[in-house]
Amino acid sequence: MGEYSVPSHIVPFVYMFTGLSDFLIYRNPKIYSPSPLQAQPGVVPATLVEIYDIPSGQSAAGSSQGVAEFGAGEDYDPDALQTFASQGGVTIPPLSPDHIITPLSGEGIEGDLDIQYIAGIAQGGENWYWTDADWLYDWSVTFFQAKSRPDIISISYGWWEGDQCDIDSTGCQNLGVDSTGYVIRVNIEFQKIGAVGVSLLCASGDSGANGRTDPDCSTPRLRPAYPASSPYITSVGATQLVNPSSNLPNPPPVCTSGNWTCSSGGQETAVSYDQAQFTSGGGFSDIAVRPSYQDSAVEFYLNGSAGVQLPPTSYYNRSGRGLPDVASLGSDILIYSAGQLGGWGAVGGTSASSPSFAGYISLLNAVARKKTGKPLGFLNPFLYKMYAEHPASFRDITVGDNICTEQGCSSGCQGYYASKGWDPVTGLGVANVKEMISYLSGLLDAKIAAKMTATA
Repeated sequence: MGEYSVPSHIVPFVYMFTGLSDFLIYRNPKIYSPSPLQAQPGVVPATLVEIYDIPSGQSAAGSSQGVAEFGAGEDYDPDALQTFASQGGVTIPPLSPDHIITPLSGEGIEGDLDIQYIAGIAQGGENWYWTDADWLYDWSVTFFQAKSRPDIISISYGWWEGDQCDIDSTGCQNLGVDSTGYVIRVNIEFQKIGAVGVSLLCASGDSGANGRTDPDCSTPRLRPAYPASSPYITSVGATQLVNPSSNLPNPPPVCTSGNWTCSSGGQETAVSYDQAQFTSGGGFSDIAVRPSYQDSAVEFYLNGSAGVQLPPTSYYNRSGRGLPDVASLGSDILIYSAGQLGGWGAVGGTSASSPSFAGYISLLNAVARKKTGKPLGFLNPFLYKMYAEHPASFRDITVGDNICTEQGCSSGCQGYYASKGWDPVTGLGVANVKEMISYLSGLLDAKIAAKMTATA
């Protein structure tokens, strides 16, 4: 079509531009997808309600939540969603056609998992399903420019931050950036999304601190996943139940069908390769510096106060953004997928933890919207403030590590240990939703009272 140009007086303000030659190019990024797990009692939304102390009847009405999927073949099955709801003991209305953005062809387990759990936890909220054939930059720009969008988006995809151009090689070439430049630019887009009141959450990864691009731990540097390593996103790690109990007070039909039993509790630890066949991604960004909101929590871990052994200093960036921020159950998660699993099946991954935690936040958003008319928006400063001021909002996970990868462990594998306080395996810990709601309500009531006093 010929050369393109911009006026010279605009050049100093242009960082890069896209969309001129990379449209109609379809890519299938490597993703953190769920994998089959060994049989033991499964996790359903009622399990999460019980374990994370979600108040009975707590509704997400007035808030909205969605999931973002990337690449071809990552649609969800609407019929499977309704079967999951009816047999899983939750109420999920069919999604409005206006809330299904650029659907692609082909049902995927990831899509079914994500929408079933964000919608199954945040019942009453408005559900969105957003797909994009391209990767993070194109999606984030499209999402930000949309006339309407949900309050929360959960992303279950990721790749080593140092190799983003492997996922979006055409995009990097067109933009004239390397992987570091790509990450820096997408982080700016994430800032903009947070500034308009949207909460972004992301799975921390399923191949430990070494990452999916180093499955045999042969590289003497740990590899954090992106976008989980962005300081403008809430990164979610995974936990598992050891010796689970099966005493749900009102088990849904799937738990009493004879094919499955469902967990009601047990000892919660970081996921392990031996049980879950994966470990949580986590560590420290090599690109983004540590944000001030997590300074205190991360320094407690790094300065030896947590009392755990750290990897060699050459393996990680001590001053980088620490991840994950929080965690949730991500092992033995029951989903319904007619096409991929032939019915009910148990899957796992931080890709299960992220949409679930997004559901907890949607419940908080409903409280915030009722009191102030606004959602929480960018979450991380609020989460770390809540941790410092009301630690009962989180339950610390102190057992486990992320030294192994999805392939197991070799002598060269390094990683981090769960510990007291924040750690690069399970973050601040798992949620106590009842306590979170209590803290948020008190915080907002105090702000409303102060504002009324100031205007009196």
